[in-house]
Amino acid sequence: MTILSLHGVTKKFGGLTAVNDVTFSVERGSIHGLIGPNGAGKTTLFSLITGFYRPTAGRVELDGKDVTSLSTSLRARNGLVRTFQGTVLFPEQTVEQNIGNGLLAKASSSWVDWIVESNAYAKSRRDEVERLLVFSRLTDLKHSAARDLSHGQQRVLGIAIALAARPRVLLLDEPFTGMTASEKDRLVEMLREIRKSGTTVVLVEHDMRTVMRLCDVITVLNFGRVLTEGTPEHVRRHPEVMSAYLGTTA
Repeated sequence: MTILSLHGVTKKFGGLTAVNDVTFSVERGSIHGLIGPNGAGKTTLFSLITGFYRPTAGRVELDGKDVTSLSTSLRARNGLVRTFQGTVLFPEQTVEQNIGNGLLAKASSSWVDWIVESNAYAKSRRDEVERLLVFSRLTDLKHSAARDLSHGQQRVLGIAIALAARPRVLLLDEPFTGMTASEKDRLVEMLREIRKSGTTVVLVEHDMRTVMRLCDVITVLNFGRVLTEGTPEHVRRHPEVMSAYLGTTA
């Protein structure tokens, strides 16, 4: 069953067409890859999906509902959450505090709770932060300032913050960039657990080895258009993909 779909999505910046008539769907409970050469329009497309940009034409649907006109914050409250190429953290705050900040995106409590922070409400927040610390294997670092984490740990923290919003669809922009091989293996395991918990994952990534072993379906963009889509094996063998992006030995 489809949870996210794009229909003829186009984005023009003056005379430049960055995204051109893009149509594809993401199945609920899948890990869906979005790949393509630099400048193919991948990050722009993420910004269109999550409301940072409004499309020149076309529409975005979440679980069958047209969200094209919704703000970024309303899309997040509806379960559409993203991370960025550059990890967005509060560097002076602790890991624990950063994850707590992520809870604001899904806040459903009343303004009274936020002002007086009742004991029950405060405990539920602490429990959720603790759950995410354990899940992301950051418990031992919870009192460390975000700036003191390694690059790979900061990337994981960014994902934990996004998970605090309890997304239905989590969009990750190059999550494996700069990670060591062991960090990549741990993140692959983490993303599979996220999918298993019921969250659909869509990721932009340049690490083809990781994309091919992780994704169920891959959509390939080139010059702002969909070049092809299918299983990793289909994409690997597609002649235009091999020449435009992967190379004949990929």
